[in-house]
Amino acid sequence: MTYTVAPHLEYFTIPLTDFAAARPEFEGFGVGAYIFSHADPTPRILLLQRALTDSMPGCWEGPGGACELDTDKTLLDSLVRETLEESGLHVSHIIDLVAVDCWEHHHRGGGKIRLAKYSFVIEVQEALGWSAGKQQLVPTLQIPVQLDPLEHQKFDWAIKEDVLLSIQSLNGPYRFPLPLIGHQAPNILRAFELVEQRESKN
Repeated sequence: MTYTVAPHLEYFTIPLTDFAAARPEFEGFGVGAYIFSHADPTPRILLLQRALTDSMPGCWEGPGGACELDTDKTLLDSLVRETLEESGLHVSHIIDLVAVDCWEHHHRGGGKIRLAKYSFVIEVQEALGWSAGKQQLVPTLQIPVQLDPLEHQKFDWAIKEDVLLSIQSLNGPYRFPLPLIGHQAPNILRAFELVEQRESKN
């Protein structure tokens, strides 16, 4: 895995086993990725629609999933792996931490575990290309997203206004998971804010 990490996120490069041991109140950890395309006048975020045969059918979310303590060396390696598995895209740079969500997962047979999910804004290799010896943004619709049909059935590059509309009313194009499964909708808005702040400084 070859990717770079913003200096203020270096802490997340410690071994995943050490990271988990420092948080004994949690039995499991997850990661989420927010990927933006900047090829259009306004930033667009990659959203995936969950398969109808999976949990939370038809809901929209960013790529992400569970950390694997046995195989993932770091939390960020989990992020890179899950991004590739769910979108087919390769992480090139991890920009910022968006949110940490904590909740209790109740098993059908009884019992519960406490989970923590760390979500990040990232860049992917496929969003940049070369033309006439110069690096250029790849047009949004040409970024080669590849879904796992067992988990997601559709993807879209959403603008902030459509996300807001979907949160504020039932007339928007996206339906988001309930807040008890992480705070997907407000986290997406927070990701937009971080990207907008970063662009305003450039």
